[in-house]
Amino acid sequence: MKENDMKTQNQPQTKGKSVGMKVLNTIINIMIVLVLVVSIIIATMALTSKANGISTIFGYTIQPIQSESMRGGSPDGYPGGDFGQGDLMIAKATDFDPAAGYEKGDIVTFRTVDSATNEYILIAHRIVDVATNESGTKVYQTQGDNRETSPVPDQQKPEEYISAASIGSLYYSSSYQGKILKGWGAPLDFIRTQKGFFLVVLLPMIIFFLYELIRVVINYMNYKKAKAEEDKDAAVKAAVSDALAGKQADNTESAYENMSDAEKEQFKAFLEQQKQNQNQNQVQDQTET
Repeated sequence: MKENDMKTQNQPQTKGKSVGMKVLNTIINIMIVLVLVVSIIIATMALTSKANGISTIFGYTIQPIQSESMRGGSPDGYPGGDFGQGDLMIAKATDFDPAAGYEKGDIVTFRTVDSATNEYILIAHRIVDVATNESGTKVYQTQGDNRETSPVPDQQKPEEYISAASIGSLYYSSSYQGKILKGWGAPLDFIRTQKGFFLVVLLPMIIFFLYELIRVVINYMNYKKAKAEEDKDAAVKAAVSDALAGKQADNTESAYENMSDAEKEQFKAFLEQQKQNQNQNQVQDQTET
């Protein structure tokens, strides 16, 4: 098989490999961006939730729903609602503003103390009653829409009603409704665990780092190989140039020794062709004279 034919057959294979590498690099770069975005979101949620227990990003809260207390919608006919465990709620942050006002039927996220752990927890329920305490401040009674899991209100007596200072976000009101992402709460809860953060964020970043390191090494080796080939080509050209210029033989010996077998054969063929051309020129000159 001729050399030109071999080159023609190798070109599609080389082109296919090049396209495949570009596609692979594009996919990996997209995954790196996604992992970075997730990392930034998780870090932001962790930092902003330290002070008040609720995560705030650009004026909105991202809250995984932990129970089925709001599943099915309001039995009293209030709109909005109908979300449950595993969903992700995006609501407007109210930052526990004591001066904020809410109405009956609004769905809010409020902070309360868990009697079992004595720690703050966040609950997303609907306001079912509004009252005014002795100091003239509005207070609120809340309850889940799902009467099977929330058969009674969260606060039984008016003195137990919560104030606006306990409310961190507003999901639904007459003038606003947030977003519910079905099924996205469970993955976010998993990522926020140590195991999830390692598997979803740290491990991919380690793999990407190793991949980039290997790619840098391969590119460097390819560069060294290409540089060596260029040096060989330069040596061949220098040897040919010396031969054409009629320089001493020892000037071309060092270059000749660095050639590959194929390059030596090409160089010999080149010199033979040059010799034949010179002989033909000499015969022609003699014929003309």
